[in-house]
Amino acid sequence: MRTKNRLMGIAAAMGLMLSMSICAGAADYHFEGSQGAEYYSATSYESVYGAQYRVGGANAVDYQWPELPYGTTGGTGCMEKVYLPAGTILSGTGDVNGIPSDIWSEEVPASSLWQTAFTDAGTMTRKDGSIGTLAIPSLGIQMRVWEGETNQGMAKGLGHYRSTSGWDGNVGICGHNRGAKYVIGTIKDLKVGDVITYTTVYGTRIYQVSSVNTILNTDWSYLQATADNRETLTTCLANHPEYRVCVQAIEKKM
Repeated sequence: MRTKNRLMGIAAAMGLMLSMSICAGAADYHFEGSQGAEYYSATSYESVYGAQYRVGGANAVDYQWPELPYGTTGGTGCMEKVYLPAGTILSGTGDVNGIPSDIWSEEVPASSLWQTAFTDAGTMTRKDGSIGTLAIPSLGIQMRVWEGETNQGMAKGLGHYRSTSGWDGNVGICGHNRGAKYVIGTIKDLKVGDVITYTTVYGTRIYQVSSVNTILNTDWSYLQATADNRETLTTCLANHPEYRVCVQAIEKKM
């Protein structure tokens, strides 16, 4: 009898638990949250990169470069909608900093790209073997220019830096400052605005001095290619072999 009552009690308890679980499963729950929740709006590829995404093809996002710390110099990030800085080197036809031009929705104006000028001095040899004649009226200098920054060339006049242009762009010329037949040590006395002329098989150009500087003999930055036409003259600084006198003159627009 006692066993029977125990079994009946267990059965009743199980029935009660079953009924409670059914009620819970059927209960109607209602959750409330804060009103007016804000979410980030959907981001359009076109609005971010300024071009349509091409499935299976090259896209602007494929060329995105790491952001540079503020104050550093380097290549312009391809997502920055700015003109390329002066001196930017273009690689490949129609490419901008190595990025295919056909992935852009906007064409970069050719006028905004700063392109350097260069003339091969090998095309300028005159009958006497020189490539030009440099004259500085205020110093009484008039000398022929020979290809190559060599003692052989400077024994006959001035030497032309072979890495620089012969006519268009930046023409680099060097000479002895003293102790030789042809010297240009007095270029250190030139003033801004003084005139320099350069005559070649292509004609004569008139330049005006824009700067007179003393530079280290390891500083070659003044010989870099330029878009404008200029003459860069260098010579040793007397009693200071670690330095050079560097004069730059920009073509005078007539």
